[in-house]
Amino acid sequence: MCVLTWAHAAAHAQTPTEAKPAADQCLMPAAQRHGVNPHILRAILQVESGMRPHVVNRNRNGSIDVGMAQINSIHFRELSQWGITPDRLLDPCVATHVAAWHLKRVMLVHGNTWFGVAAYHSVTPVHNLRYQGLVRQELVRTGVWR
Repeated sequence: MCVLTWAHAAAHAQTPTEAKPAADQCLMPAAQRHGVNPHILRAILQVESGMRPHVVNRNRNGSIDVGMAQINSIHFRELSQWGITPDRLLDPCVATHVAAWHLKRVMLVHGNTWFGVAAYHSVTPVHNLRYQGLVRQELVRTGVWR
């Protein structure tokens, strides 16, 4: 959880035009700190929000997804233990670090597999499979994967 403390301490407000460079600047440190693939992490951020930091979505079940990484409100209580409030998730650097932390967590449970990657979004098979395809498409689009 030290990364969450770091993300909270290092974060600062970004304008939308600064968001993508800020996320790019934080991507490698976040990926390295958590031992996740930076290409996968970037693809997830792109799939989740198009790298837009101020996206907030309300889900059918009443939960909300916040920021570039679309962190779901079910994680807010745990994140608050490290001083990360929902509004902090609008910061691209905080969002990138929290995304890397969350990706690593789900991959530890579900494996270093496509299912594990897509567990970032959902473990429900139909949603997971769809998300796998979206991440793969993004990797192909960026030339990382053929």
